[in-house]
Amino acid sequence: GCGLLNPANSLDYEPSRVPIGELVLGVWLPAGLHELRFDQEDQRLLGALGINQLEWLQRAQGEGGTAEEMAMAFCNSAGLRMPVYYEPQGYTPYDKLHNWATRSAVAAGEGEEVRLRVRGLKQQWEGNAGFGGYVIGHEDYRKEFYGALRQTVEVLKEEDGQRPALTVGKIDNYPSVGRFMEAFFVEGGAPNIFQHEHYVFRHNVPLEGRGLQQQLDDLVAGYERVARRLQGRYGQWHAIVQVHEEVREEGMYYRRPTAAEVRVQAGLALTRGASGIVYFLYSSGMEERRDVEGNLQRRWIYKGLVDEEGMPTSTYAAVKEINEDLSAVGAVLQGLHFHGGFSSGRLLDNPLVLRAEEDLEFGLYGDGVAATHVLVVNRHTTASRRVRVGVSGAAVWEALAGEALVVSEGEVELDLAAGGVGVLRLAP
Repeated sequence: GCGLLNPANSLDYEPSRVPIGELVLGVWLPAGLHELRFDQEDQRLLGALGINQLEWLQRAQGEGGTAEEMAMAFCNSAGLRMPVYYEPQGYTPYDKLHNWATRSAVAAGEGEEVRLRVRGLKQQWEGNAGFGGYVIGHEDYRKEFYGALRQTVEVLKEEDGQRPALTVGKIDNYPSVGRFMEAFFVEGGAPNIFQHEHYVFRHNVPLEGRGLQQQLDDLVAGYERVARRLQGRYGQWHAIVQVHEEVREEGMYYRRPTAAEVRVQAGLALTRGASGIVYFLYSSGMEERRDVEGNLQRRWIYKGLVDEEGMPTSTYAAVKEINEDLSAVGAVLQGLHFHGGFSSGRLLDNPLVLRAEEDLEFGLYGDGVAATHVLVVNRHTTASRRVRVGVSGAAVWEALAGEALVVSEGEVELDLAAGGVGVLRLAP
């Protein structure tokens, strides 16, 4: 009820219980692509990308072990984190990622099976510095599963409370979002993490104008719903950001976003309290989906941060630059709580922002009691802007540079790149 009554863009938004912490900057590696490649050049490129987390969604065996083992070894040496799979026994290469949390009922004794599986996983990966949690779900939407999901989460908390559980999905696809949230977010230990996937750059989305802004409206509305549903819960969320192009049987399905469009996706997520940005995806290649008998069901082609030969694309260079900027933003937000977000087109009464130009998004951050910081995002993705923001304080700093800004007639000026992010700090 509270989630519906107090949306993140309302005056009554309840600040997040969990501070942002270290901002997660991650990337998905091959997602079911039919070839395994994780050579020294891939590892060099990933190490230079400015990320702190990997996520791997490919079952394969190489000379260095399974794909997951190879990725974990790299994370150990590179100082990155990686959540590991939580999967059932008897997995076949024709299944998508599923898990014991997707049972339609909780039978007697199944809790102990879950416990044994968790202990086995913990024993397998304990001692790896990169062991960063458990991926326990991927697009598992049916509400019949929520009881088993809750059981799995509770056992994980009991057996390994220092590591979070992660699940991936689009918030709108859950038939009962409230029941899902109740099952997934439990008290204690490391806060669990919902990773929200929402891609809006379809093949026919224009590069500018109202058509583009409508897609950004849809994107931020989804982020808003995640923030609203997290109110009062002990948990965090990450935005899975589209950086890829995708071709399906019927032709081009998603176009590759521009550098500014990648940047604005990340910024909009931060205005709604995201604690992580995860790029989809690193690799390029073909995904073949087959049934249990091995019959081909579909064939999709992905084009990611590197091409089919493993060479970096222009999007790789853009993400590397964006991550440098996001690391600076993350350093400012790390100890702060999210206090709500809103658009300049719907500028609600709030303690910090009094007025603003069009096509801006704002996120408020503070100590969990009072908001002190304003994150500002430029929704224009074709040009940089100098914007004016009316503020409530007489003393305002540009938080990333630590420089005091001139307050003239209650307004400050701020330079924002195309799709770019700025952070203001106001005196209490």
